[in-house]
Amino acid sequence: MKEVDFLIVGQGIAGSLLAYELIHRGQQVMVFDQDRADRSSSYAAAGLYNPITGRKMVKTWMADELFPLIAPYYDQLERALKASFHQSLPIYRPFISIEEQNDWQGKAGTEMYAPYVHKIHTESIGYPAVVDPFGGLSLNYTGVVDLPKALKAIKDYLQNKGMYKVEVFQYQNVKSGKDQVHYGDWRARAVIFCEGTGVADNPFFKGLKMRPVKGELIDIKTEFRPNQIVNRGVFMIPREGVIRVGSTYNNQDLSWQPTTSGISMIEDKLGKLYEGAYEVVRAFAGVRPATFDRRPFLGLMKNQPSVGIFNGLGTKGVSLAPYFAPMMANFLLGEREILPTVDVNRGLI
Repeated sequence: MKEVDFLIVGQGIAGSLLAYELIHRGQQVMVFDQDRADRSSSYAAAGLYNPITGRKMVKTWMADELFPLIAPYYDQLERALKASFHQSLPIYRPFISIEEQNDWQGKAGTEMYAPYVHKIHTESIGYPAVVDPFGGLSLNYTGVVDLPKALKAIKDYLQNKGMYKVEVFQYQNVKSGKDQVHYGDWRARAVIFCEGTGVADNPFFKGLKMRPVKGELIDIKTEFRPNQIVNRGVFMIPREGVIRVGSTYNNQDLSWQPTTSGISMIEDKLGKLYEGAYEVVRAFAGVRPATFDRRPFLGLMKNQPSVGIFNGLGTKGVSLAPYFAPMMANFLLGEREILPTVDVNRGLI
């Protein structure tokens, strides 16, 4: 019998950061992963974090708790893994009217929004071909994580410790008890499922109220090379040699392939933000593991306390994971409780 403290299933952003946090706390883990980037929402994600979102430009859920932690967390993780995958990049959000500009000049002085406003631009900042006749809003606490690079660095870290195994997890081989779980010839205190949309096939979580949503993105080549993220309708993230543009939100078509309609939608929105010439060099898609109330699922099952989950980070995995992975790790070690708003048992029917 091979013994560890915890078994973790899935090595997307949720499983990766949970494994790292548990190891950092002196725990032995074994991570089982199918190693299929083509079916991982983390590998297809843009990696953007942004505290002011949506058409109405409002603060995201728990912004005050989440966003001050994000950049320091990923910077520390880069140092620990001796890797480079994080950039603290400003976001520039053009105004669509003088009324919106006036509205944000008022919001910028309020306690609720002041920490997130870097600067109000009352006229165009002069980016060639960017449509911003009314100026725009520059935000704090923003940036991007190159998730494929981050996940590769964590995978290497786990492999070097002998804590990573490529395997299609066999649910029927799990035997769970009150304070331990057996899986084949493995024994642990608990098994934690971090499978993203793969949870749909997990018999332990039948009826879990997930609401997956597909997102499509494109990479374009253009002469425009901004030193920040431009975001209005779609985001434009500067990357190595290209600009990544997205994203769509579709809860009907949950395939993992980009579509003509999705690409057209992105290009239509891009045309309202950027009037320059460009070439589409790549299109790709992913299905995000979102939940019925857009809050993640954390914790252990009440009726099977050696079976747990860390899932449902949805469209905001990069911003949620640095806060909730440590919470989940501390909960598993008996050092804190799970917030009721994210407890998995709220979503089981």
